[in-house]
Amino acid sequence: RRRQAIARHFQPPSEYQGFTYLYMPCRSRNRHNETPKALSKLGLPSSHILDIFYPASGKIGILVYNDYVEDATSTLTKFGISLIADFDPTDSKIVKDPKLQWFSDEDQKSVGENIHRARLLKVLKRLHSPICLAAAKSFVAQAWITQ
Repeated sequence: RRRQAIARHFQPPSEYQGFTYLYMPCRSRNRHNETPKALSKLGLPSSHILDIFYPASGKIGILVYNDYVEDATSTLTKFGISLIADFDPTDSKIVKDPKLQWFSDEDQKSVGENIHRARLLKVLKRLHSPICLAAAKSFVAQAWITQ
């Protein structure tokens, strides 16, 4: 694995540069360190997973490199885990704060976007600098955050 990482340094950049969240159903929240172990036992290396979070009840999101999306998808589907293709983590239906029940759908959507943006900024703070810069560029390109 270490030799592969060194060899990647001398290869041209991938045409799929960037990062993607994959969303899937889950029955309950695990401790933060248990989920990567469980995914690793299924054959999804923890080095390919940059972030794990629970955006809504019964949903889990994992941040992976675009280069590994196909591998991750095939690994998960091999075990009967279906991905949620059209999941929107900024959807107003996800924001379940009772204080916001009187807000318009547009205002709730704005709150959802702010929550998601704040979450992504926390993720960027945790990532190591070369990956952090690449992830930030990818998030800006996807209009998840602003410069």
